[in-house]
Amino acid sequence: MKMWRTLPSPLVKLGFFAMGTQISVSVSAPGSRRRREAAGEAIAEVERMMQTFGKHWWPWGNGELSRINRRLAEGGVAEIPVAMRVLFGRAWAISRASGGLYEPRIAQLVQLWGFHDLAAMRQTPPEPAQVGHYLQALRAAPAYDGGATYGPAPDVGWDFGGIGKGWIVDAALDVLRDRGFPDAVVDAGGNLAARGARGDNPWRIGIRDPRSDPLSPRLVATLMAHDEAVNTHGDDQRYFEVDGRRYAHILDPATGCPASGLRSLTVVHADGTLAEAAGAALYVAGRQHWPQMARKLGLADVLAVNEDGEVEATAHLAKRIRPENGTQIRSVG
Repeated sequence: MKMWRTLPSPLVKLGFFAMGTQISVSVSAPGSRRRREAAGEAIAEVERMMQTFGKHWWPWGNGELSRINRRLAEGGVAEIPVAMRVLFGRAWAISRASGGLYEPRIAQLVQLWGFHDLAAMRQTPPEPAQVGHYLQALRAAPAYDGGATYGPAPDVGWDFGGIGKGWIVDAALDVLRDRGFPDAVVDAGGNLAARGARGDNPWRIGIRDPRSDPLSPRLVATLMAHDEAVNTHGDDQRYFEVDGRRYAHILDPATGCPASGLRSLTVVHADGTLAEAAGAALYVAGRQHWPQMARKLGLADVLAVNEDGEVEATAHLAKRIRPENGTQIRSVG
């Protein structure tokens, strides 16, 4: 359901549901009523683009990525449409740069754990033998060479849940800019990016405590964003708990099981695609190793909330952010 709001001038905001999450688009549109209407029309174009993206890039639906995965499941070679090859290539390049901590071919394991659909969420972990079966298939699968086909790779499926929203949020901001609205923020459920400014001021972005109520969030920090993405991975969206242990949706490709050690990890970077995929890799690297992986991937602005609630940030980001609600932030690296 669309939710129009005309906020204190000159902001126009629209919310809608797409790609399995709530999307919020805010556009700075000073001037006439007609300009505000034009901003609404531009946001509507963004909504259509995101709905189409969600359909064709969902691994288990009726779109193009689902077709690719069905072909792989049949033991065949799948054709990669030209329009999809750039993101396939980006995902594979970041996967290799991270040493496989970010893995886009993990759809079968995601489905096994029930994280692909809230209605299918498990109450207990799958059997180790089931996990091992899909891990073996993943390890035997071929690399992606950037070409027109992929496979054969039985029991392997591509899942762009760890990169696609960063990609499409940046694309949405490009659409708004091309329609004459260079000052905007797009937030896709933790995958947020800002361009330009809000009037005479930069966009002020909050980083939420992952254990706070989403309807009444508690912030750990805020920052002023300047033409960059602020992308957060956390254990607070899709998860189940057994005997006091939380099993969240971000899987470690080395074990096939949910990563542990962090509650959330936020990457701030001009490239939203890199921010999301690299952020997933850092989350998997965990509390002890994320600073090293951040340096390897050239990420200067990272904030992590550890499983005990301690907050850490890279030295560069620590200088930019403002702690909120009495949060103590330790500088690392």
